[in-house]
Amino acid sequence: MQPIAVRECSTGQVQIWSDILAQAVTGELVGALNYRTLSELYVEPEEKAEALEHAQGEEGHAAAFTEAGGSLGIKVAVNLDDARYWKRIRASFLSLAQASDLIGCILAQEVMLESFAVASYRVVAEAAPGELGLTFARIAEHEGEHVDHAIKMLRAERERDPNGFDASVHRVHEEIMTTLAQMISPRNQDCGCGVCAGSCVKASLPQVGVRLSDIRGASLQRYLRTLDEIGVPGESSLAWVAQLPV
Repeated sequence: MQPIAVRECSTGQVQIWSDILAQAVTGELVGALNYRTLSELYVEPEEKAEALEHAQGEEGHAAAFTEAGGSLGIKVAVNLDDARYWKRIRASFLSLAQASDLIGCILAQEVMLESFAVASYRVVAEAAPGELGLTFARIAEHEGEHVDHAIKMLRAERERDPNGFDASVHRVHEEIMTTLAQMISPRNQDCGCGVCAGSCVKASLPQVGVRLSDIRGASLQRYLRTLDEIGVPGESSLAWVAQLPV
């Protein structure tokens, strides 16, 4: 699909991109908070520093999205207090952190949330105009590095206790992935997420060349591939995904 030229964006399209950017920026800021929390769970100074570096990277992504939106005349307004689903994801992450569940936190942020970011950003990048499309594509690649980082570490963790590890994945999956699935469910065209400026953006996505089904399909495919690379049996992960809200 050819990107829409910036000069061809109607007022309605600009509003749609504004809502898409608000979702992306909110997710990046929640990711930054999660990485800062994650840094407190690490013992080794190098690991703490790396988590803080990732937090700064997420904040940089949020700034890059905001700047790219400016090329369309968009001022991205974000209020984390109103972001219903993102607040729930953050609360789930904090619950894991308060239980000192380092592996659970890594699964939540670097496997589930980052897999969602990589896949959804790539879908959006195909349709986004000009610099905005390039920004989505560039940040998708960067987020993919976070996923790769987690795969290597979690593969070794699973080898020590496959059954216990898979049980942990399923537990975190039911919290994080269920919330993500509800957020992008096509059945709920007015989910009240608290991020969109006006009405829910989901029904309007086709107007800018984005299909919600593509975002959902790509995200779940990337997530399943990540679990497969970690070593989680496909018969388990497929069953988990099949039970997510649609």
